[in-house]
Formats: sequence, C-alpha cells, structure tokens
Amino acid sequence: MRHVLKAFALATLAPLATATAALADPVCMDAAEMEAALIEWYGETPVAGAWAADQQLWASEATGTWTLMELRVGDRACVLSQGEDWAPSDDPIVAFEQMLRDKGDAAPAEALAFLDLLTSGAS
Repeated sequence: MRHVLKAFALATLAPLATATAALADPVCMDAAEMEAALIEWYGETPVAGAWAADQQLWASEATGTWTLMELRVGDRACVLSQGEDWAPSDDPIVAFEQMLRDKGDAAPAEALAFLDLLTSGAS
C-alpha cells in the first residue's frame, strides 16, 4: 500500500503538463524536486554503486522503500519502478537482486532491466 501512496504523492507534485499523460506513463518532474521528495518524504538516498544508463536506485533502510529513477533531458527525473521490500545489506546490489528474485513473476520489468544493466557492467 505504501508504494501506491508514494506514486500518488509523487504524481501530485508533477507539473500539470504531465497530467494529460496516460496513467501507465512514469511520474516525471524536475530532478531536484524528485530528489527532495524521495529524501524528505521517504528517507531514501542514492544506493552506492546502483547507477547505470541514466538510471539510479534510491532506497531507505528505515522505511524499507526503494525507487528506481531515470534522469532525462532537460533536468527531468521519472520514477520507473518502486517497492517496499528494501533491507539493509553489506552489498546493496546483491540485496536488490535477491529481493527481485524473491518476487518472481511479480518483479517489476523495469527493475529487472536495471539489474541487468548493473550486473553486466554497462553503466
């Protein structure tokens, strides 16, 4: 439920220009606003080493939430995927991979594609 509220909260911050986009489109806004929302509302910070192809993983050990964000042209950022099952780990990439494996078929496709980028070394 928390990720649904998170998507709603991020959507309410999005500029009116994105209000006409289909609901299936990612929530996008100014990158600085996105980062501030992730930090202030969810306690998320960038995950060390989790950056590939203009995509960055943010997470909070305190709340257990995570967000996959993509930086786009014009200093825009979009939420590609999010979840609630983040857990502290000495190796956050391995923890992310295990979390997605545990979800099986329910793992978000965007998160799986990001994991492939991270583990293939194509950053």
